Amino acid sequence: MGQIFEKPIIDVEKTSIKLKEIREAKGTKVSQLQHLFSMENPQSIYNWENPNKKNLPRIDNYVTLAQFYNVKIDDLIIVKYIQTDILDVCESPTIIYGIKKEFMEKLITLSSSSVLKALKSYYNFST
Repeated sequence: MGQIFEKPIIDVEKTSIKLKEIREAKGTKVSQLQHLFSMENPQSIYNWENPNKKNLPRIDNYVTLAQFYNVKIDDLIIVKYIQTDILDVCESPTIIYGIKKEFMEKLITLSSSSVLKALKSYYNFST
């Protein structure tokens, strides 16, 4: 067995709970987020906030939420670490279609390195 590494990953259940806590602390209604994201119905937002659903916002939605709440992306995402002896190797960057370059740039500036690594792992992309 080789060297053991701690790999940051998103704790989906705790992140869901955190998203709801922040929304409620900011006094934001689900209908306001529904309007912000131009959603026909609020079900996606309820799914983000339900730890049993294990659904999280898209990357660009994290950027929008961070700007809307005036917080860093780190405040929206709970990271946990797993021990592994295997490092992920990405030979060529995965392109995330539909995500504007400006959102990716904001994602990088609004996230700490551990949150950015967890996002890359969860969404399977490279910057």
